[in-house]
Amino acid sequence: MSQQQYRNNNALVQSGSMHNQNTDPMMRSVTAPAPTPFVLRETRGQRFQRVVKNFFAAVFRKLNQLIGLGLVVLLLLLGTRLLLNFFEITTSVFTGWVKLLTAPIVYPFENLVPAIPWNGFSIDVTTLVAIVVWTVAVVIVRQFIRLLAGRW
Repeated sequence: MSQQQYRNNNALVQSGSMHNQNTDPMMRSVTAPAPTPFVLRETRGQRFQRVVKNFFAAVFRKLNQLIGLGLVVLLLLLGTRLLLNFFEITTSVFTGWVKLLTAPIVYPFENLVPAIPWNGFSIDVTTLVAIVVWTVAVVIVRQFIRLLAGRW
């Protein structure tokens, strides 16, 4: 850089109008893409491993989503059973259908705690216990699957 250019640049910096000047990148060759012969390509084995890893990660993610959906459906059914028992609605076909669907889910907790009467209503504690236990179990399984998916 000549003395005159240095003075001009210095004056621009001092006057605050340097942002109007065009700048030239200093190291163009460093930022240029590497030529094709120098790019390392994946071997077939590496590509196969990557594809298998991505496949299993996707399978674990979808499995985790399906289990979450199953938990939502389970909680809806158990919540419906809880409300039907709370209001003592026992004669409708829908009530029979809900009890039939939720019977295997609530069976391990049957007769664990009796129903609690409250202001003429009945609180089915067995269903509440089933909701809590199944929710905790599904959350633990989903966390384990998420851990497995993270490894892949």
